[in-house]
Amino acid sequence: MERIIIVTGTPGVGKTVLSRLLARETGSEIIHLGELVKKEKLYRKFDRSTRSYIIDELRTRRRLLDLFRAHTGKRLVIETHWLGSFIPKRHGMVAIVVRLDPLILARRLKARKWPRQKAWENVEAEMIDLCLYESLRYLGAKRVYQVDATRKRPTELLRETLKLLSAGRGWDGLTPDWLARYDPLELSRRVV
Repeated sequence: MERIIIVTGTPGVGKTVLSRLLARETGSEIIHLGELVKKEKLYRKFDRSTRSYIIDELRTRRRLLDLFRAHTGKRLVIETHWLGSFIPKRHGMVAIVVRLDPLILARRLKARKWPRQKAWENVEAEMIDLCLYESLRYLGAKRVYQVDATRKRPTELLRETLKLLSAGRGWDGLTPDWLARYDPLELSRRVV
C-alpha cells in the first residue's frame, strides 16, 4: 500500500468521509489540509466574496515537508480539494479523485447553504473534470485513481477505492461524461 494517499475532488463529493474510512482501514494518519491551513494560518488572506482562504503555497509546502519528515515510515492520508505544486511529491504518493454527479453535488452544496455562485463554480469544476485534470498533470496517470461516489454508500466507496489501489494500475483513461448527461446552461439555471 502506498505511503501517502491524497484524497481529492470538488468540495462536497465525499472526500472527508472516504479519507476517514481509508485512514482507519490502512492504519494511516490523516491530514485535512484545509483545517491545517486555517489552524496554522498558512494563508495569505481570506476572500470574503468566495468565503475561502487563499493559501500561502510556500509556507504550506514547508509545513507539509516537515510533516512528511515527522511521519517517515508511516502512512498518511491527505484530504484536499486542490492538488498542486505546494504538495511535495514523494515516492509512493498517489491521488484518489472522488467524483460525483453534478446535480447531486449542487443539492449538497445548496443544503450546506453555499452562495449560489460559489456552488455553481464547484459544480462547473466537477463537470469539466478539473480535479482529475490537476491530479493527472501533477502526478501522472500511473499515480492517479478515480472513483465515482454517485449513489454509493461510504463502505462501498471504500471497498472500490481499496480495490483500485491494490490493482496498482492508475487511471484507466475513462471518466464520467457529465457534459453528455447535463447541458451546462440548463444545470446552471437550477443552481444559480
